[in-house]
Amino acid sequence: MQTLYDENQLVATLEENGLCRVYLNNPNELNALTTQMAKGARELSVIIKKTNARVVVFSGKGRAFSAGGDLNYLLSLTKLTKEESSAAMLDFYNSYLTLFTLPLPTISYINGPCVGAGFSLALHSDMRFIVSGTKVGMNFTRIGLNPGMASELHAHGDNSLLIREMLLTGRIYSSSEPRLRPLFNLVASTEEINAALNLTINDILHASPQSIRLTLPYLRKSCTLEELLKAEATGQGICMSTGEIREAVDAQKKGKKFYFTK
Repeated sequence: MQTLYDENQLVATLEENGLCRVYLNNPNELNALTTQMAKGARELSVIIKKTNARVVVFSGKGRAFSAGGDLNYLLSLTKLTKEESSAAMLDFYNSYLTLFTLPLPTISYINGPCVGAGFSLALHSDMRFIVSGTKVGMNFTRIGLNPGMASELHAHGDNSLLIREMLLTGRIYSSSEPRLRPLFNLVASTEEINAALNLTINDILHASPQSIRLTLPYLRKSCTLEELLKAEATGQGICMSTGEIREAVDAQKKGKKFYFTK
């Protein structure tokens, strides 16, 4: 395992099999999202793209995933004009989303309190595993802000009514509440989460990186049936032209394991 990055309140490691772990590293402030960490997010996203990483797992150092945006920074913006503070927030959010929109499967391991922009970040990951009893919520309206980090995007899917409630009330919930379970792949004890997470990571690492790259964009955005069918057909044409499927199916027929490398 190598350390990819260890500065600007972020730590990232990379294992030989392609597993990249990214830790929000501001534990004394419950991993509050700062401008320093935002700078690190932009730098780290560039670094990860140049590696052989195949899946990225996010979690927080210490006892929290993230308590949300740095309140001192938010207060400092009140001294600016509305145009200046708007530009600052746009850059702030975009910096973090460079990590959560990498062309790789992203997983949030929510190991502790995950609130405000911190929870909004986790919603942008492709999968979410959370420890039972963890506090979650998006409290923007409770502190006099409209939601940020493109949180409203998640108010138009299967869980739209719940997300709208969370955004409009600013309420803090427990991950153990039964009606919150659809927001997560698994809500369980730390031990159970670790076992399920390891299984999921292992399965992704044994899947075709090419197939995953072609799949991710259409998991992350809405499109019409016609657009999706066309994209799927185009992608499958690419897969078939590389010959990878021929090798994988042949190995399967022979009862052998096939290891994707590209």
